[in-house]
Amino acid sequence: MLESLMENPTLGKFILERLKTNAFDSFEIPLSKALENQTRTLNYKFEHLEKTIIGKKLGVHNKTKLKNLPYTDYTFYEPFYENPSPDAFMYPLEEYAPIKTSGTTGKNKTFLIPRKAMRKALRETALPVIFALFHDGKKITMQYGDTFYLNMGPAPYLSGSMFNMGSKEKRAPFLNLVPNINLTYKEKVDYFILNYKKIDAVWIVASTLITQVIPKLKEPLNLKGIIVMDDLIAKTHKEDIEKFTGTSPKTCFSSTETISPTIPSIQHSMGFIFDPRRGIFEFAPCEKTQTEEIVGLDQVQVGKIYRLIYTDLIGEITRYDTTNAFKCIAKGDNIINTDYPIFEYSARLDATISIMNFTRIGETELLDAFHNLGLKLVDFTTKIKTEQGREYLHIYAELIDQDQNQDIKIEDKIHQYLYTNNPDYKLLADSFTYKPIKLSLLPKDAFTNYLENRKGSFPKICRIGISDYELQQLCSSK
Repeated sequence: MLESLMENPTLGKFILERLKTNAFDSFEIPLSKALENQTRTLNYKFEHLEKTIIGKKLGVHNKTKLKNLPYTDYTFYEPFYENPSPDAFMYPLEEYAPIKTSGTTGKNKTFLIPRKAMRKALRETALPVIFALFHDGKKITMQYGDTFYLNMGPAPYLSGSMFNMGSKEKRAPFLNLVPNINLTYKEKVDYFILNYKKIDAVWIVASTLITQVIPKLKEPLNLKGIIVMDDLIAKTHKEDIEKFTGTSPKTCFSSTETISPTIPSIQHSMGFIFDPRRGIFEFAPCEKTQTEEIVGLDQVQVGKIYRLIYTDLIGEITRYDTTNAFKCIAKGDNIINTDYPIFEYSARLDATISIMNFTRIGETELLDAFHNLGLKLVDFTTKIKTEQGREYLHIYAELIDQDQNQDIKIEDKIHQYLYTNNPDYKLLADSFTYKPIKLSLLPKDAFTNYLENRKGSFPKICRIGISDYELQQLCSSK
């Protein structure tokens, strides 16, 4: 009913102003109270889950304590997703949506996500996301009828499935959502370039903005807000993005298994806040300790990096090890008026690659190397190659400042950085008396052309251990 009323411009403008007044009410509830509310919802979930095959395999019963359940990962749920049976799930099978992952590591995954969970995320979390996007630090600048550009993949990927669901249910009738979600990646980029003067806010990949949009526009943008989803690249080019778009970039974390569990922080650019209504968030410290102490949202410490263990409050996913690491950067956002902790994305903990079983190198360490060496990076990927019995970490990178024939010079600098900062890498190099990395600088627009053919919620590259097929596509893209 409310959505229908908002389609009338006069009523819509009035209702929108009321919604803006209460934009972040749910996050103003003290964190302690929000966590108490989770207990009732979790108990309700367990009552239904214990009757299912998945619940029995997890060991759920009416007196189950969450902390006593095992961690799970995709392999636990995969047999049920591949051959679903009614007695395995909490809801009738027709109430689940098959959601596909982008498969950047060479393997696509399919999850069965309750449509109920997606609808609740749209109703409860999506609106604060939009209001945070349009917030300039003093007020919400969104006006009725503003144009919101979204470059995301179509269904059956998560963002496209949620977009279709929200659009069908008219969850945001006060916004003009463009372009058609079923356009190709290149067509969506072209739409931006041709219509940028009509766009008020943007949801995009930072590498797309930096490499494809900015070079083709003759004048800076004057956006009300921008959300960029590739955090690591966005942070590298934050000043460039701010200068060109006229606004500070924001981000939020989303994944297929967690759906859309965060909203952007306004006070802390490139930080985000987990929404306790979406699930229970447990955090395992990444630093090595004798005993792994799991902490909750109310126990995380500023400056520490944690692995996220996620439990959905509606669906079957329970204590799911996301293998994603997050750094707590602050307690509270004074603009949103919340005491919830603020996080930034750190890295995929499984995104590491072994060289000769001596050292493991991760994407964060390589990004740190590029940053500390002053190299402005479009993107990169890696692959282990073997020559004469020795393994080499072969890095394929595209730089913003093209400087031909600099491969060896930059390769030496990266080697020296790793040699100085990674003791295991130094031991490897000294033990076998060789330089364990190789670097190939890719030509301009290599990643742009590659991403045009990528599918998924957000086009992206697998930076660590790219598959042979995807590497071939990258190196041959024109």
